[in-house]
Amino acid sequence: MTKIRFWGVRGSIPTPGPSTVRYGGNTSCVEVSYNDSLIILDAGSGLRELGQDLLKRTPPIKANIFISHMHWDHIQGIPFFTPAFVPGNQFNFYGGEEPDKDLATIIADQMDPTYFPVELKDMGAELTFNGLYEGQYKINGYRVDTIYLNHPGNALGYKFYFDDKTLIYISDNEPYKSYLLSQKEPEEILIGEDATQKLINFLQGTDLLIHDAQYTKDEYLKKVTWGHSPVDYTVYLALQAKVKHLVLFHHDPMHDDITIDRLLEQAQKSVKDTLIKISAAYENMIIEL
Repeated sequence: MTKIRFWGVRGSIPTPGPSTVRYGGNTSCVEVSYNDSLIILDAGSGLRELGQDLLKRTPPIKANIFISHMHWDHIQGIPFFTPAFVPGNQFNFYGGEEPDKDLATIIADQMDPTYFPVELKDMGAELTFNGLYEGQYKINGYRVDTIYLNHPGNALGYKFYFDDKTLIYISDNEPYKSYLLSQKEPEEILIGEDATQKLINFLQGTDLLIHDAQYTKDEYLKKVTWGHSPVDYTVYLALQAKVKHLVLFHHDPMHDDITIDRLLEQAQKSVKDTLIKISAAYENMIIEL
């Protein structure tokens, strides 16, 4: 059995406070437990909360940490991840690299002494860094497929194969066609349509899809090229790909609990005559596959 637990579900910036208390204000971090493997998806501020929980478990702690991309809201929890300071623990980082920077350098930059009192090299745990590209990988006995996404900063989507179940994590992604339509170049529109179909093929029939659903349609029209999806587009992808369970994720920092309730209700109504299940991610939500 695979267990998924959400520790951070917010996009862009942490938003603690009374208006976000039900869904939570921590940025992206999802824990996946599969057999004896611990997998962490993204390292936003929710990673700190996960770290405190891991300290209660039997040491040593070993985990593979898959980073979707290197924007702050996906790595800002690393300096405060207490298990990484404990000798004997081991954390293997995976993620996309830039042409002029490897993964280790990118992650270490935010802990430069200019910005933080402790450098990455001073953490006590064993840390390894592994650059990924679009393709297929075998890691600790499970298969991981990756796909490039439509988001600034070399973002990757991940598809995990756990026995007869699949989990897909796409934290930051924008509609290809809408983005390219703004260019008003017919050949680019065709490219966008091809890219959308490629993504649908990647999602096809998955058991659980965790996908960016940051905006309403009106909000998205004002933020084209920012790299995020409106809820209706995310639902469209899930329907086209015959996804079994869609989890709306990466909630906008301006959306309070009531707004997310409304967006979830609208999404659920739009698929009421189908077999798809739609949920909205909240902190400490647990899903079993």
